[in-house]
Amino acid sequence: MSAPKKIDDLERLLKMKQEELKVVDADYVPAFFQHSSPDRLVAEKNASFDDFIEMLADIISKTMKKDNVEFKPDEGIRLRVDQSEDIDHPYIFFKLVSCDPMMEIKPRIREMGVKGMEGPNVKSSRTAEISGQWFHVRVQFDIFAKGYKEATKVMNIFEDVVYTYTAHFMRKGVKGIRFVRRLTDSNYDEYRQKCSVRSFQYDVDVEKLFSRFDTEIQGVLIR
Repeated sequence: MSAPKKIDDLERLLKMKQEELKVVDADYVPAFFQHSSPDRLVAEKNASFDDFIEMLADIISKTMKKDNVEFKPDEGIRLRVDQSEDIDHPYIFFKLVSCDPMMEIKPRIREMGVKGMEGPNVKSSRTAEISGQWFHVRVQFDIFAKGYKEATKVMNIFEDVVYTYTAHFMRKGVKGIRFVRRLTDSNYDEYRQKCSVRSFQYDVDVEKLFSRFDTEIQGVLIR
């Protein structure tokens, strides 16, 4: 005799719930979803790893000028230290740790175009083909300074600058920048007698573009 009562109670509760749902405004949007999502950051152009280094060197030269920091944009260059003299200002060097394709094992076509050209004796057409390939680059930055306090200060400022200007780099074509790790590089032990060294690595995702133009003159393809 108790089973029908339980069923009736369940039906009554369901009916009450349905009535509650009817009074909810159909246009109601929870407060969490009322805020419009931020505009997606769209790159103005493509940027290679070398483009990224050039942009970074320019920004460092402006933002760290008062600290007399010198950024060396030449890959793998080393500091020449006279063991009898102290370095007079901080330096930042970089070296390429690795550069590997990300999602594409070879360049893929991004854009194509055809342009026809006619002359009195020649009919020709020119095809432009733009291909691109994404690369995952790991880069190591090395800071050399007179003392450990100055080296740590420059490292902290450098990390703040990269973080602050990440959106700028991405707007200029860099896909992503991520801090990886800080390390003690034994390759620089010879320098530690006269200066303090700080080493750390970042991952940078970039796209390299390739262009090819094919010209066909009266049925002859020229590349």
